Amino acid sequence: MSDKKWTAEQLAAITTRDTNLLVAAAAGAGKTAVLVERIIGLITDPHRPVDVDQLLIVTFTNAAAAEMRERIGQALSKALQENPHSKRLARQLTMLNRASITTLHSFCLDLLRRYFYQLDLDPGFRVADEVEAELLRLDVLEELFERRYNQDNVEVFARLVDSYGGQRDDSRLQDLVLELYRFSGSHPLPVQWLTSLAENYVIPEGKTLDDQTWIVQIKKTIFQEVEGVLGLLKQAQWLAKQPGGPEPYSKTLTEDIINIKPLTNNDWDASWEKLYRSITAIKWSKLSPCRGEIDDQLKNKAQNLRNKAKEKFNDIINTYFSAEPTVILEDLRSLQPLIADLAKLTIEFMELYQKKKQAKGLVDFGDLEHYCLTILLDKENDAAEFRPSAVAIELQQQYAEVLVDEYQDINAVQETILRLVSKKNNRFMVGDVKQSIYRFRLAEPKLFLSKSELYANTDNCQGTRIGLSKNFRSRLEVVNAVNFIFRQIMTKKAGEITYDELEELHCGADYPQAEDVKTATGPVEVYLIDRKDAQLEEQNTDSAEEKLTDGEEQEDLDSDQAEARLIGRRIQAMVKGTDKAMGPEFKVWDKEIGKYRPVSYRDIVILLRATTGRANTFLEELRTMGVPTYAEVGTGYFEAVEVETFLSLLKIIDNPRQDVPLAGVLRSPVVGLKASDLAEIRLCSKEGDFYDAVRIAAAADLGDVAVTLTKFLRQLENWRSRARRDTLADLIWLLYRETGYYDYVGGMVGGTQRQANLRVLYHRAKQFEATSFRGLFRFLRFVERLKDSGSDLGAARSLSENEDVVRIMSIHKSKGLEFPVLFVAGLGKRFNMMDLNKDMLMHKELGLGPQIIHLGSRVSYPSLPKLLIKQQIRKESVAEEMRVLYVALTRAREKLILVGAVRDLEKSLEKWCTSTYQAGWTLPDAELMAAKCYLDWLCPAIARHHNGHELRSLAKTEGQPFSEVATDPSAWQLVFQALKDIKNQTQENKEQSQGLLVKIKDMEPFEDAGLIKEVERRLSWQYPRAEVTTRPAKAAVTEVKHKFDELARQEAGVMSYRPKISGRPRFLQQDKGLTPAERGSAIHLVMQHIPLDKLPDEEGVQVLLQNLIQKEILLPQQAAAINPNHITGFFASSIGQRVLQAPKVERELPFSLALPATEVYQELPECGDEMVLVQGVIDCLVDEGDGFLLIDYKSDAVYPGQDSPVDRYRGQINLYARAVQDILGKPVKDRVIYLFNNGQIVHI
Repeated sequence: MSDKKWTAEQLAAITTRDTNLLVAAAAGAGKTAVLVERIIGLITDPHRPVDVDQLLIVTFTNAAAAEMRERIGQALSKALQENPHSKRLARQLTMLNRASITTLHSFCLDLLRRYFYQLDLDPGFRVADEVEAELLRLDVLEELFERRYNQDNVEVFARLVDSYGGQRDDSRLQDLVLELYRFSGSHPLPVQWLTSLAENYVIPEGKTLDDQTWIVQIKKTIFQEVEGVLGLLKQAQWLAKQPGGPEPYSKTLTEDIINIKPLTNNDWDASWEKLYRSITAIKWSKLSPCRGEIDDQLKNKAQNLRNKAKEKFNDIINTYFSAEPTVILEDLRSLQPLIADLAKLTIEFMELYQKKKQAKGLVDFGDLEHYCLTILLDKENDAAEFRPSAVAIELQQQYAEVLVDEYQDINAVQETILRLVSKKNNRFMVGDVKQSIYRFRLAEPKLFLSKSELYANTDNCQGTRIGLSKNFRSRLEVVNAVNFIFRQIMTKKAGEITYDELEELHCGADYPQAEDVKTATGPVEVYLIDRKDAQLEEQNTDSAEEKLTDGEEQEDLDSDQAEARLIGRRIQAMVKGTDKAMGPEFKVWDKEIGKYRPVSYRDIVILLRATTGRANTFLEELRTMGVPTYAEVGTGYFEAVEVETFLSLLKIIDNPRQDVPLAGVLRSPVVGLKASDLAEIRLCSKEGDFYDAVRIAAAADLGDVAVTLTKFLRQLENWRSRARRDTLADLIWLLYRETGYYDYVGGMVGGTQRQANLRVLYHRAKQFEATSFRGLFRFLRFVERLKDSGSDLGAARSLSENEDVVRIMSIHKSKGLEFPVLFVAGLGKRFNMMDLNKDMLMHKELGLGPQIIHLGSRVSYPSLPKLLIKQQIRKESVAEEMRVLYVALTRAREKLILVGAVRDLEKSLEKWCTSTYQAGWTLPDAELMAAKCYLDWLCPAIARHHNGHELRSLAKTEGQPFSEVATDPSAWQLVFQALKDIKNQTQENKEQSQGLLVKIKDMEPFEDAGLIKEVERRLSWQYPRAEVTTRPAKAAVTEVKHKFDELARQEAGVMSYRPKISGRPRFLQQDKGLTPAERGSAIHLVMQHIPLDKLPDEEGVQVLLQNLIQKEILLPQQAAAINPNHITGFFASSIGQRVLQAPKVERELPFSLALPATEVYQELPECGDEMVLVQGVIDCLVDEGDGFLLIDYKSDAVYPGQDSPVDRYRGQINLYARAVQDILGKPVKDRVIYLFNNGQIVHI
């Protein structure tokens, strides 16, 4: 067990054995540390130790798996240092590389490679990347639809195409098949699930709607919606009875309530016919007129509430009861053959796609899990039982424990795999369902929730639940704020989980108190931007809620700009200070240096719900304000001018008869024509396509234009020829070179980014051709598919995110990370519910919900199953958005700032404050589930806090909120901004900038703003260790040996003992023989490989030389330069005998030694702890037990009058000896130079 202090809950998670364990780890609770400690505990358990390769450790990403392996390795290394003689720990460290620490996909892939023969798979199969898989799917779809069109009986298929194929072609039906294929892949038995889809629409004669299994859920939804209507009427009635209220309304409102209330009795046994008659019979009376002194505000509120109730009730009628029950029943029956054929079509696609992949030796990522299931399931498997196969039972015996990280994000297929490889009591699952935000990847948080509820019951015998609620990340202010919000909004009904004491965060972070240091403590800041001056009026229809109009997109752009400018000013004030207080506003705690430091740009992150289409606006605005910003945007690539131009060039190389791309290329710098030139070309041939006009114009008398066109057509023909012969990547690079376009964009504004974008296109082409697809046409088709689907490659990176920049990222990207200062922006942006508008909705439990379409009248309306699925998906989506908000707020370490824009603050406040005086902590579920943006949760919650009095005041509500909520210890600071004010401030800044530019132009001096000294200080600053930067940080022994020898001046003419062998061409070596240095290197090679088990003789040396030539270690020319007598002479000497008799000899031993810079470069001034890395190779090191004998070989000739070898090589040998003593911790007792030329032994 490590020395770290664990909480009681963490200790229980680490030490509990012999049961399935579900660890609900809240944000910042240290779950990874707990997981690693549990693994180390299992390995080092003195009573029941487990080998590391007996553990299956499953993580969510490859990066997490690598980090987990590294952390386990570090923990094992630390344990081994504490117990260096433990053979078991050393063995575990050795086995770590083959331990099963992996993602589930990698685990499945490993299983496929081992048991491919059970699956009829090519043993050399490979995993197709998404590009190749997508292209193959498109080919399969086209082939499948072509087959269907050519069948004899196509009546049902034709109806399917006409109903769901789209207006012009069948592309929407193809997309539907693909979507259904992917969706079914999250089910363990996809074919069975698809086959069962039509069962909901099998309604025999004599059966009614009340006989359908799903009708009860429809009724439940209707009753809930009617309860919402009743709630609005009761609120209106309460207002009518208030002093000054519209009392005459009370009678009508009471009648409304009496009429509506019977519909909320949850009469499940009532027939649909009866429900239809009851609801459609409701009539609304006219409100009585009000006379006398009436509070107009109360009157208007009561009217608005009743009108809203009427609208909601009419929506219920229009949605569920727009047709007679008998009509609805017949329409449902008509759907059965369509759903059955759609399921059959998807199964046919699945089978054909599988055959195509097998023919190419491919599997895709979806196959990995399902193939793995096939291996792990018994061949006679019952779908309800999931019996393990022999392979699964073998794995159950192999793994002592199965540990799963991020368990809240798995799906049913993954759960089945984990269950099959686990025993009944050896699963450790850790996660936080409040952070399950991958439903779009078909994750199922219900799997976590069901286990959590089951294991929380102490009477169950299947497992144990342990909660880790202590947050070691955030300051108390952040923890209190998060708890305050989610106590009110995260309920079982609205958020799928109740945020109670078990789920609340408890502050465990320890931020040291420091005198005279201003830290980031303080309230959570909330900035609300009022867009009331926007020109567009809010549309109240459901379609307006779920589908953005062009006007709304413009409003979003304006609000994004406003939010970015507001955030930019706040960042600058935070980092640079204000006119009143210069310098950073506060300091943040730096874990690495262990102290507080001033806040900087890199401490700040801006989170957005989605960066697509929005991050670019923030980047542009912030950079304009001088805030260095980085974002990994997911869009903007295909819209980049340079990419669009080059794709146009590729298109006309593929097919020049495309007018728009051709005109674009001619107008671009690739050709360089003007708009008037294009007009002249068109006039040369007014009929036909533009390519014909270009060819005619090239032969016409148009002067320079004709010359340019002739040259271009010649180039185009050459490029088209190369496109047929060369690879796509080679063609693209050829075009970059021949057109000069790559160099051209490098000279444009943002040239580095533009060139990076073109390089991405080149690498994408290489990646494409690494698949089984080839050719320019297919590549362009793939690019078009990407664009049509709304996908984008994202602009290429041109800035490292590790620089001192503010980072912008999506909330999903931020999961698992933490930031000192956090802005959460775009909180007023509507939730994306556009998927609810599709003709066909899908749900894992409820099946398919189609639109009913009458082809003759072209009238369509949603089927009842679709309405049910739509309601369920919306409910699940709202719960997911709530968890996304939780993830966002819990990323903050020290400072949390919330920013959002609303269309009309006054109207919004009226809505937000309707439940201000609600008793208890939680807000009404109906209100929570009706939220359309994050502010619809945040502001009603904050309005109930004592810091939220400004919200209540602006909403003109009276009274005090529930006291327990109002006195919560969280702290909030509300700031209101009008959109026009932010724009006006920007205009003022522009006018001020214009004034400064005029002064610069007129060479007039600026007024002193008190920054002259600071400017002088910065401009005159010099790096204190500038001299150190002029010296190498790494050096070879031969380069620095003179630093350790007082006779260095005499060594200037001595050649390095080991230069590169192949310095001269081989033909020169044959003519003139080897240089002394090359001959010395050959001797070193022989001495490195000669056996030491016996005294070598001349014959043995000759045999060795021939072996080295055969192994291509020595060249024949080098072997010829070796004198065997020199070798045998060495071993006959006293030094050679010591080498032969030694128990251990190291030859050609490399080493690295860190030395203080001042020791190597003595001329440098004091430079602190700067080090220089010295590297070298020791020729021979002999361990004689009581010390080392160090031998250095020299082949130099020694002539009369020449310096002694001792003088020349003393520094080098001294460094070798020092390295041996420092690294191996044993003295060098004897240092020797052996001169092969004369057999002399020189002791140093």
